[in-house]
Amino acid sequence: MFIRKIAYSNLALRKSRAALTIAAVALSVSLVVAVTSGYASLFEAAYSYLVQYMGSTDAQVSRKDDPIGVPAELIDALRHDPAVRHVDERLNGSAYIPIEKIKQDPKEPPPAKQNDSKRIQLVGIDRPGDHRVDQLKLEGGKWFNTSTGYDAVVDQSITDMLGIWIGDSFTFPIAEKNVTFKVVGVAHKPAVVSAYMHTVYVPLKTLEQLMNTGGRVSAGMIELNDNADRKAFQQRWTQKLAAYNPPIRLQLTSEVRTKMDQNLQVVRLLSYLGGAVSMLAATFIIFSALSMGVTERQRSLAMLRAVGAFKSQIAGLVIFEGLLLAAAGLLIGIPLGYIWIKSLSLIFYKIFSAGAVVSWNGVLFGGGGTLITALLASLLPAWNATRVNPLEAMSPLSKPASSAAPLGWALIGALLVGIDPFLFYGRLDVLASWMHIPHAESTVRLWRFYGHFALGLPAMFAGLFLLAPMCVWIIERVGGPLVAKIFALDFSLLRQQLTGGIWRAAGTGSALMVGLAVLLVMQVTGRTMLKGWQLPDKFPDVFIGTTGGLTPAEVNDLAHTPGLTDLMPIEIASVKFGGAGGNPFAIGLSMLAPDSTMFIAVDPAKAFQMMDLDFHIGNREETEQRLKEGGWVVVTEEYRHLTHCKVGDPIELGGHTFHIAASVWSPGIDVMKGMYDLADQFDQRTISSVFGSIADGEKYFGTRPYVFCGSIEKGVPRAEIIKQIKKHVHALGLQVGDVREIKTKIENGAKDLLDLLSTVAFAALAVASLGVTNTIMAAVRTRRWQFGILRSIGVTRGQLLRLVMAEALLLGLVGCVLGIGAGSLMSINANALSGIVTGYHPPITIPWPVVGIGVFSVLFISLAASVWPAMMVARAEPLSLLQAGRAAT
Repeated sequence: MFIRKIAYSNLALRKSRAALTIAAVALSVSLVVAVTSGYASLFEAAYSYLVQYMGSTDAQVSRKDDPIGVPAELIDALRHDPAVRHVDERLNGSAYIPIEKIKQDPKEPPPAKQNDSKRIQLVGIDRPGDHRVDQLKLEGGKWFNTSTGYDAVVDQSITDMLGIWIGDSFTFPIAEKNVTFKVVGVAHKPAVVSAYMHTVYVPLKTLEQLMNTGGRVSAGMIELNDNADRKAFQQRWTQKLAAYNPPIRLQLTSEVRTKMDQNLQVVRLLSYLGGAVSMLAATFIIFSALSMGVTERQRSLAMLRAVGAFKSQIAGLVIFEGLLLAAAGLLIGIPLGYIWIKSLSLIFYKIFSAGAVVSWNGVLFGGGGTLITALLASLLPAWNATRVNPLEAMSPLSKPASSAAPLGWALIGALLVGIDPFLFYGRLDVLASWMHIPHAESTVRLWRFYGHFALGLPAMFAGLFLLAPMCVWIIERVGGPLVAKIFALDFSLLRQQLTGGIWRAAGTGSALMVGLAVLLVMQVTGRTMLKGWQLPDKFPDVFIGTTGGLTPAEVNDLAHTPGLTDLMPIEIASVKFGGAGGNPFAIGLSMLAPDSTMFIAVDPAKAFQMMDLDFHIGNREETEQRLKEGGWVVVTEEYRHLTHCKVGDPIELGGHTFHIAASVWSPGIDVMKGMYDLADQFDQRTISSVFGSIADGEKYFGTRPYVFCGSIEKGVPRAEIIKQIKKHVHALGLQVGDVREIKTKIENGAKDLLDLLSTVAFAALAVASLGVTNTIMAAVRTRRWQFGILRSIGVTRGQLLRLVMAEALLLGLVGCVLGIGAGSLMSINANALSGIVTGYHPPITIPWPVVGIGVFSVLFISLAASVWPAMMVARAEPLSLLQAGRAAT
């Protein structure tokens, strides 16, 4: 009762100081909520981005030689596997649209006889459960939400071909039955895809009935749980699927998708890391506010001791005030944090693609953590309050400030800071071995993971706080003279202001440290994460296809098309149907028979330069040389999975023996598959495709150039390049596909993620700096009596103004030094944490411009925070300062 009444009385008597402290705490709590929710929003945006460009499929089951060979009971068994989150069924079929129904362009030559119909790809999907198609952009309409009925979503090539749109119906034969579907949506696919693959999505059960599949489907698209062991899942199901006759294959997604998925788990961890860092702002601001409260109330506390108050009661009073201020700030800070992140999501809605996502764990973390940190922050001021001597407190300003360096605290701080790096880089394996712990490797990983959050991170910030007085002492002596010259002040006067309250200065500098550290760790870790993703955007700008191939003269004309650079011909032959000759009819048969081998001939040097390829066996340099020598081929990664081939193994193609030089896969193809739902189409055509040199293709199979890829000069629009190509080349069935649309989406998506990181980080820095602003204002208020003395002995208004601003600049320098050190150490430890969680940690990327911007921001905000209180104290009369200062005590 005694403590509560005095605490309420103190807060009511000093309303302005209480309001400033509550505002500072509220802003600090809002920082915790905003950063954790910002990271939650980042995770959702990053996951949406990953799904958009790589698809959500982790694995796929299908039967190579049977397009409808996956039984329903297998799909049900997969759905009951504890590692599986979701399975989507897909049924693939084909149909033909007679040429008389196709809308003809009068400027185009009539089609050849062998192309008297257009083949379309039918894809049966189980809606509304199948969300994989949601990533496709719709040019109009919407997706059907049923697995039955006769609604269809078509790509734009179908609407152009038939001259139809949403609401129209079209008829084509399926299994010798004329079936009519109604168009309810139009999906956009890039021209390079839609020119060769015409896709119609229909309800799954309807297509099963029309094709009479008996419940069998073409493939099952599997999405695993976040904590699923991919290797164990693959091993378990590979054995089960081998029992089927013919066997069913299990195909996992590429390593590119896997790496990106792993890095998303790092984003999840960063959410908690960012919240823990942000909470330190509340600790330091509450500490500074309570320390100043103890200092300004030394006389009041001395009187309480003189009339019989116990030391425990004085300490309880300070602690209760701290908890009371924290609770009031908590009630304001939680909704304020949501307002911050919601406002940012509305202003930068393109960046916050998943909207503002509230991290309820972050709210609980911020609420409970703030009360705990308020308790911890009040311990030292409470201890100082108990040491108040009633006689000495009557003249507190007469005691000279100590000029000794706080080496003891600095040594303890350095030891605490070293705990976290030791957890990550120390020889804990030797300790585990010495203790004879079974499964030592996994045990050490657990030690490091939980030790980081439970011990390393708190110890690091406690250590940095204990190092802060030493940093203040050094900055004052090293930077003080320079700052004094800049502001035309006497250095001894400036030194007296900073070291006179070294713990207050340490608390303020530490609060600034938190803002800068948050910015650095988010930017460094975020950029490292995105660079580690290695988003695949290296593939040609344009693909050009013809029906009958081009003559050498036509190839030369095409190569000299204005705006087109680095042209590379791709020659194709069907090993099964074409033999020597590479005629287009044989190639067409190969496209319809996925198990037939196609020989794709390229210039190795140009192909490896234009395409970003992953080599799973072999390497680029040796493969390029072997292809030039002849007799060597490159196979796809799917082929390697099926045959377990090695470099040098023989392969028979059309009666000729070749040797395998490498197996490759293109991350760019993975992106196209994920973005435009092309997994089935690409997988059917790549398993039996081999790549060799043009010399071998022409020698053994009579290949001709049917397809070309190249680069386009920057700034040349798609319509212009198509116009120029058709002007220079008059070939049969000429098709031009511009791939830059895909590359631009990838580049813009990566940039948006970085912008999101920057937005949340700078918001965190701004919120932390607002808390520091209140701390500086409170600090100026507590020293008004001292400022009155200075004015009385001849210090001018301008000198007083510059004095406060110079002190703020020195505090900003302290914050910069501590912030850069904390941010650097946390970034290194976060990279090590990524390695522990995912087994993968790319080299750290340091964004030096962002570091410069962060340092400038801290210094600028420190000065800006001091302008208003400096002007107010400079404008005040000496007598009013003395009276206000005396009243405050």
